[in-house]
Amino acid sequence: MLFKSLLFASTASATCLHGLSMFKRAAGSENGTVEVNTFGYGPENGPFNWASLAPENEACKAGTNQSPINIDATIGAAADRPVVDIPEQAVEFENLGTTIEVIVNGTTSFAGTDFRLVQFHMHTPSEHHINDEFYPLEIHMVHQGVLDNTKLAVIALMWEVSASESDPLIAGLSSSLDAIATPGTKTSIEGGLDFSGVLAKIESSDILQYSGSLTTPPCAEGVTFLIVKDPLEIGVADFNAIKKIVKFNSRFIQNTLGGDNMLAVGANSGAVAANATR
Repeated sequence: MLFKSLLFASTASATCLHGLSMFKRAAGSENGTVEVNTFGYGPENGPFNWASLAPENEACKAGTNQSPINIDATIGAAADRPVVDIPEQAVEFENLGTTIEVIVNGTTSFAGTDFRLVQFHMHTPSEHHINDEFYPLEIHMVHQGVLDNTKLAVIALMWEVSASESDPLIAGLSSSLDAIATPGTKTSIEGGLDFSGVLAKIESSDILQYSGSLTTPPCAEGVTFLIVKDPLEIGVADFNAIKKIVKFNSRFIQNTLGGDNMLAVGANSGAVAANATR
């Protein structure tokens, strides 16, 4: 089945680079595993230290349009409603150590540019905040330009815990969680996934847009984020099962777009007061 003429858009993730041809994808081994990411969210390999893990991560400490951010009244509505086609297909479900992701193919048209949907992955809790509210889960659907693969767009989907059943997308993943519980493992979901609930939410929700960065190393900027404002639902049991695998994998909120990098802000913390006492 093709989900045609349905609205979709963008955001970035704990492994926004994975599956993108403009970046080297983590290689699988002969025994069917996937390479685990070398960065993380701990004291020494986490966001405060990403820039020192590799030279290409300089933007993590120097960039001035970094993601995620708090979505407030300064962030405007999306310029257009993206149109997405996702064919029925088997998908690959992977545990990269820093997130769990699904490799899925689709096409998205947004603001005159055609994008290729390559994967979606999860952050617990949400990386973006909406009017200072965070959500238990955020999914990033990562797209790459068809003609220009340096163009990246990410759909950010917020999720709230509900006493009701999970949206069909999450429900379709739940039975495969045990198979990818260990970092570096993967499994195929031959029956594919049901995106109908996600697409319906995108049709009905306000979508907000800004230009930010990957939320993981190398923190490259120029990423179009389309934030789906209204949350989807995830059942308590499914959320707890996902959280146990993903654990904490959210980058801290970044400064107002165009403002100093938060690591520079932190480095100067207390400097004014200290100088005033001299």
